[in-house]
Amino acid sequence: MLYTSLSRHPRGHSSDFDILQHAMQNNRDRGVTGYLLRDTDRFCQVLEGPREVLESLYERIHLDPRHYQIVLRMQRDVAERSFLGWSMGYATLSSSDAAILSRCFAGPPRAVLLAFDRVGRIAGVSG
Repeated sequence: MLYTSLSRHPRGHSSDFDILQHAMQNNRDRGVTGYLLRDTDRFCQVLEGPREVLESLYERIHLDPRHYQIVLRMQRDVAERSFLGWSMGYATLSSSDAAILSRCFAGPPRAVLLAFDRVGRIAGVSG
């Protein structure tokens, strides 16, 4: 699952640390792995795990007041996880990575696959 959202707080706000801390603990307990990317005003998050768990988690994400305009960009079954070992990784996006992801999300549906590949390269994983 890959979604994007707009943050209600600027990058570096204490809410970013709270999101990361809770995600690391909750995801580990639920068998979810993933990566959270942050630019100046947006989030881009990839989550991997059992479909039912992810659907429940996505419902909770929609209720989180720390962000809004949440858009599900991709949901698919995969044979193997790309972020194995990361209960939740985190990185801030460079302006060039943010621009590339914005173009991917504005493009045709298959461009989301390019965005997913870019997220993997930013996270330093192979896949």
